[in-house]
Amino acid sequence: MSSDMGKSGPISELQRTVSEEGIKALWKGVGPAMARAAALTASQLATYDETKQILVKWTSLREGFHLHLISSTVAGILSTLITAPVDMVKTRLMLQRQSKGGIIYKNGFNCAYQVLLTEGPKALYKGGFAIFARLGPQTTITFILCEELRKHAGLEAI
Repeated sequence: MSSDMGKSGPISELQRTVSEEGIKALWKGVGPAMARAAALTASQLATYDETKQILVKWTSLREGFHLHLISSTVAGILSTLITAPVDMVKTRLMLQRQSKGGIIYKNGFNCAYQVLLTEGPKALYKGGFAIFARLGPQTTITFILCEELRKHAGLEAI
């Protein structure tokens, strides 16, 4: 619906999708969306935790705001690098029937492979800066807020 720039409402778009593309079209891109969610969460948590441990071990930083800020920013950057290709694949799969050529990609792996062949590796990161502009601050705020809430609840830091 977002690709139609608001020409129709959600109900008419739902009816159009089902009548033109079938009921399965409502789940286009769900596989890559789940893969992205798993990769995002895993990369955020693992990177945040490892960065904190490395910074505490190799710098003068100790538990507190600056440690949380740096660790969460690193987690946001790495999460963007990991999830940007999955986002690109997900978006292309969801929009492919909208194109006049019909089905272009068989699945997520085929989409990534075709993009690599035809456009090169940089194409996997199309929109990467926009993704970081959203994901970077979200990751930073989430981890800082989590650490503060844990502190106020009397719990140890992550």
